[in-house]
Amino acid sequence: MQTDFTEVIQAYGLQPNHCSVRPLGNGHINHTFLVETTKSQRYVLQQLNTDIFKKPEQIAHNWKMAKSHIEKIAPDYPMIAYTPTVKGELLFVDSDNQTWRMTNYFDQTVCFETLDNIDFASKTARAFGRFAALLSQIDVNLFYEILPDFHNLNYRQKQFDQAVAQASAERLNEAAGLIARLNANRWITSFYNEVIHRLPRRIVHMDAKISNVLFDVHQHEVRCLIDLDTLMPATLLSDVGDMIRSMSCAAAEDERDLSIIKIRPGFVEAIVSGYAAEIDDIQPIEKKLLPFGGLMLVYMQALRFLTDFLENDHYYHTRYPGHNLDRARNQETLLSELLCEPLIFGKYPF
Repeated sequence: MQTDFTEVIQAYGLQPNHCSVRPLGNGHINHTFLVETTKSQRYVLQQLNTDIFKKPEQIAHNWKMAKSHIEKIAPDYPMIAYTPTVKGELLFVDSDNQTWRMTNYFDQTVCFETLDNIDFASKTARAFGRFAALLSQIDVNLFYEILPDFHNLNYRQKQFDQAVAQASAERLNEAAGLIARLNANRWITSFYNEVIHRLPRRIVHMDAKISNVLFDVHQHEVRCLIDLDTLMPATLLSDVGDMIRSMSCAAAEDERDLSIIKIRPGFVEAIVSGYAAEIDDIQPIEKKLLPFGGLMLVYMQALRFLTDFLENDHYYHTRYPGHNLDRARNQETLLSELLCEPLIFGKYPF
């Protein structure tokens, strides 16, 4: 991680001896810092992870397209803004070939890693819904697909099947029961394949969770959405599914006590209804399938964790042997709970 910020600070027209730089937030992908000048100006500086985001210029392009469109129809909408370099560029590549960007900083805001009440779930869902609504009339073909197949459940199912076919006997034995339970829910992928092409492609956030929302520090109203790196064409199911997966259960995704993995009453309804309420042009088929987004994302994440376990833990960072297996069991348990939700039970497939 970068420790000498002189080169990058100068690239943005700031004087290093008049700036302080310190880590900001708990992001797992990019390295994020707060830059504060002696004139009390504040900026967010990020070193982008180009191992994951291999074409950062596409991220900048997608942001520029969204920003330009929203400024025309909702000029007062608060949105992350890139600070250009002294050369007028949105990104800076330093002498070590590291890619950087600088954006505005929102004062008097707070970011939460978890939420404790249903009101925050509703506010968060409405914020992501409004964002999707503001971009509902833009041409999706203007945007790059930053992470191809990121939420393609059929693709994740094939990865899982390949991992099962090639895994060691030892790991297959450890995961045998879980593999069987996930295979019993393959209907989710089959149903996904039936309906996904009936849904319009829209521009969505693709990482919709409470930690990507800035709230006013005093009123706790939404100020701004952050982390637009995965902004790209997809369906509304992605954002709703992400929120259901990350917000409807209080337990962490690697909680090993499966007995406490429960869906909090009313949370799924608050997320689905809050999101849909903001999108005036939502189609009946989209509205009907929004709760299925939760099944899609939870099942997908269970497949991904177990795939990584079967492939000897090469993708997700693990803290102990079997960590990915625990995560997969956690998500499969969450899936079982979700299947009993009133908005979901008996509704799919149709």
